[in-house]
Amino acid sequence: MHIIGPAVLAISFVICLVVMPLARKLATVIGMIDVPGERKIHAEPIPYGGGIAVLLACVLTVGAGLAGVWAVQTHGVGWLPDSVVRMLEEHVAGALGRAKMLIAIFVGGLMVAGLGLADDLKSVSYRLKFSVEILAALILVFSGVKLTVFIDNAAVSTVVTVVWVVAVTNAFNLLDNMDGLSAGVAVIAGVLLLAVAIQTHQVFVAALVLSLMGALLAFLIFNFPPASVFMGDAGSLFVGFMMASLTTVASYYEYHDGRGAFSVVMPLLILGVPIYDTASVIVIRLKNGTPLFEGDTNHFSHRLVALGMTRRQAVLTIYLTTLAIGLAAILLPVLPLWGAIAVGIQAATIVAVIVLLEIAGRKKVA
Repeated sequence: MHIIGPAVLAISFVICLVVMPLARKLATVIGMIDVPGERKIHAEPIPYGGGIAVLLACVLTVGAGLAGVWAVQTHGVGWLPDSVVRMLEEHVAGALGRAKMLIAIFVGGLMVAGLGLADDLKSVSYRLKFSVEILAALILVFSGVKLTVFIDNAAVSTVVTVVWVVAVTNAFNLLDNMDGLSAGVAVIAGVLLLAVAIQTHQVFVAALVLSLMGALLAFLIFNFPPASVFMGDAGSLFVGFMMASLTTVASYYEYHDGRGAFSVVMPLLILGVPIYDTASVIVIRLKNGTPLFEGDTNHFSHRLVALGMTRRQAVLTIYLTTLAIGLAAILLPVLPLWGAIAVGIQAATIVAVIVLLEIAGRKKVA
């Protein structure tokens, strides 16, 4: 990965950087614009379209990689340095062996992105959203992407996988409520997942993570507060689906010397903040008796702003929280039982501190 990795990151970054202004202009021309409203926190109309650039950057980067693998296998690439050719040849079999899985990931990603695009242009019912997301998750399952969680039962693992994919997909969609938030959290989670992939020599996972990270880093140039373009539902659903797929495809469990058994909880910790945001919003909506599928300003980021933070401070706080909860997770494969328990307690403690601060802040405001 010492050659391929930086190349994948750079290619995806450049493609997204070039496509982004075009996507933003197209979104403006066709009227795909987020207009300020009662539940909006921005003061001026801002075009969507950023998600389309992210999607194209990922697809084109991975497509270029597959073309390179095919060229090596069928024709050879004598014009490349020998070290690069040897690196490509080393991974030809593995890349082609994962082709079915890769196709399923991007077919599902395109499905949810198309769903999000339709929602950006004209509101889509939550029933249709869930139906398409479940279908996309089932395509993953039938391609061999499945969570087993130590249960040797096809039906159970299918249900667990579908629930995880749909939950994470929507978690990143819900998290996209403030400039730079959803994309930044995805980049941090991607870095942590990349560390896991490098530790366990999962080149396929690492390459896909890097293609997504490169695109998101370019997008953040335009989206970090104050944003000039939004991802839109097309982008946030695509990013969420990709994170769900990658955390499902990746392997975490390498049991040795009584260690590693608790590695299966790594995805929960790496994606702890999006999961917490979604869960807390659901609890608040149930408590207030408001519709579950209607947007509001009760998300984690909004609550931090309500406590006195600026929007940028709220976003940075959530970045740091994501890193703090997920960072220790990458040690789980080498930790004994007591160490794994300590990591779990640390994550729970961070969440508890956040909850207590929010409660104290609300009482002070009241």
